[in-house]
Amino acid sequence: MVGTGMTTHERWLLAAVLGVGAGALAGMDRAAPPPHGALERVAAALSRDTTGRALTRDEVLDRLARATERTPADLTSADLSGLDLSGVDFKQANLTGARLVRTKLSGAKLFGTTLSHAIAREADFSHATLDVAVARQADFTRAVFRDASLYATILIGADLTEADLTNARVIAALDDAKLVRAKLVGANFGADPGNQPMGLMFTNLTDADLTGADLTRANLRKVALVRANLTNADLTRADLTGANLAGAILRSIRGRGTIIGLNKAKNVDQAVTGDSTPRQ
Repeated sequence: MVGTGMTTHERWLLAAVLGVGAGALAGMDRAAPPPHGALERVAAALSRDTTGRALTRDEVLDRLARATERTPADLTSADLSGLDLSGVDFKQANLTGARLVRTKLSGAKLFGTTLSHAIAREADFSHATLDVAVARQADFTRAVFRDASLYATILIGADLTEADLTNARVIAALDDAKLVRAKLVGANFGADPGNQPMGLMFTNLTDADLTGADLTRANLRKVALVRANLTNADLTRADLTGANLAGAILRSIRGRGTIIGLNKAKNVDQAVTGDSTPRQ
């Protein structure tokens, strides 16, 4: 008999899930009210995705359509891998721990979204807007951010190994980030003088790993490269004017003779070169 051995609380929860009157379940006291908050808890549980469940594009769009400024879509731990979500407005959705492996997000509006601990390996963020997004310790291995905007973005501890940020605009917190062999050709990390009234906004790459990164023509003006590891990095025609190089590791860097503004960088004498003091 349905409901045998179940508590009144459990029967009410089951009734809510089945969409039937609680009294229809055998053995339940028809007059018994549901435990306080039981139906609300069931409704909330049903509104969440099963951890790891792969969503369809239509399901994602439906959730975003129902989202409001006060109640953004909750896509925590959802699996959006492989979906084509190009140009989609995520309306500051919570994507904490979400899987976005090889997801197409070209031109997507990810302003103010939460992507902390998300797994977005080989995802395509070309031309996407990730301004004010929070992506602490997210995995962006081999992801593409060509011409993307990452303004006031939090990427502390993120893994961008072999990621492509060619021509991206980046004013971000990248402390402890991993950018090993990342392609940063023409990327603009330079401080934004237009925000002087609210304090100079600059990119922080303190303790970041840029081993083997390609920084050809990158704008690194006033970037904090404190203790950053740039071993074997290509700095051909990169602009280091005003950058803080205290403790930065510049061993075996390429394009040393073409670097712009190295003589105007801060704490150059504290950089670790393994050969001689960096020169213009």
